[in-house]
Amino acid sequence: MPETAILPRLVVRGNVALSWEGPVPWNAVLDAVDRSLQEFGRALVWDLGGIERNRPNLELVRHFEGDSLWVDAGIRVAESVIDVLVAGAERVVVGTKTLRDLAEIEEARELTENVVPLLDFVDGKPWGAASVIALPPSDLLREWRARGTDTALLFDEKGAGAIPGGAGAIVDIWEAVPRKT
Repeated sequence: MPETAILPRLVVRGNVALSWEGPVPWNAVLDAVDRSLQEFGRALVWDLGGIERNRPNLELVRHFEGDSLWVDAGIRVAESVIDVLVAGAERVVVGTKTLRDLAEIEEARELTENVVPLLDFVDGKPWGAASVIALPPSDLLREWRARGTDTALLFDEKGAGAIPGGAGAIVDIWEAVPRKT
């Protein structure tokens, strides 16, 4: 059975983090990422500016340069992974929802081993370019594993949890920015 682990995540748009209650002040964001890094050793940042509009804001990544941040900045082409790594990310998450072609993941892996593929779903169906949805998810994961990928992420967007505009969702794995009680 494959190993699974909790990966705390933070959803950002521009200079603002998002929680179920709305925007989160910058200092609270920094504290939440710091707590995640201390407790879990790493954190995932979903940059909605990059995912939705191909305009990532890597300021948060630069702030935590040298720490174990995994960043989904909406990579569309392989060469873009270098920008995210130079900003300070430990690993670049390459989601199928934004890739122009599945071959971009392999091209990115030729540039760096610090790539984590993310297989995106919407209501249980693979989401991405034609080359992504052409393969059954289990075959795609086997192929990534055969090519040396040590980690892959899966994400299924559900309509009820979607961020306005339907571009993403906050999942209940672990709240990097705690809910107010």
